[in-house]
Amino acid sequence: MPDVRFETFGLNARLHRPPVPMGGIHHHSEVELNYVFRGGITYLHRGSMRRLEAKRLAVFWGSTPHTLVAVDPGTEMAWITVPLAWVWSWGLPERFVRELMEGNWWYAPGNFGERFNVRAWVKELRSPTRPQQRRLLLELEACFLWLADQELPDTPDTAVRWSEGESTAGLQKVERMARFMAERFQEDLTVAAIARAANLHPNYAMPLFRRHCGVTIRDYLLQYRMTHAQRLLLTTDQKVIDVALASGFSSQSSFYAAFVRLVKDTPQAFRRRMEG
Repeated sequence: MPDVRFETFGLNARLHRPPVPMGGIHHHSEVELNYVFRGGITYLHRGSMRRLEAKRLAVFWGSTPHTLVAVDPGTEMAWITVPLAWVWSWGLPERFVRELMEGNWWYAPGNFGERFNVRAWVKELRSPTRPQQRRLLLELEACFLWLADQELPDTPDTAVRWSEGESTAGLQKVERMARFMAERFQEDLTVAAIARAANLHPNYAMPLFRRHCGVTIRDYLLQYRMTHAQRLLLTTDQKVIDVALASGFSSQSSFYAAFVRLVKDTPQAFRRRMEG
């Protein structure tokens, strides 16, 4: 059975001092906010390494497979998840929602930490009273409206500056394979073809990918296809068979079985539930 994790967090928050590399790819249906108070973090997300520096916030849809792979010493960060259905209900601009659904990061301007008290959110979201929860939801809605109203800020420098060493060399190879899958997941890919994208033999590529990502190459490819299928279910009226084929599955039956196993729901029920 695939070693994949599709998790449910709902409205949640944590303060990490420091965060710990996750040791495995995961994905979830909520919208995720990451704010770094100090230090810096590096994600493998959507086939690329993405870095987030101190005093910056990034928002993305957690359904895209991602994992925290590196943390600077002394890093402190906040992690908040908000149900996607709530974000949709707030009537946000189409461009903002489209960027999230396409798996992109949306960065807040540098003054985000001056406008919003992220520490207070984390503390109160851990065990909110009923009045607190109502106020927190209003604050989060105002936050998203403010974020969506910003002109796309200059994208922070997310390029990872690789140092010498086996570990970073291995991560570069993993990034190449992940990017290859992100770009060609709709095709009938083999492990050998994916390994060749990083100039590796499959017998070396498979344990390397699992060591750094916590899942096999096949599992990562399955997760990416599943994310695309969820995106199509939520943003189009396509039939399930068309969603399956457009996402790289060979048949509706194989897609249906994988969807139920990983998402714990049928494609039709998932579509109804997420659309409210």
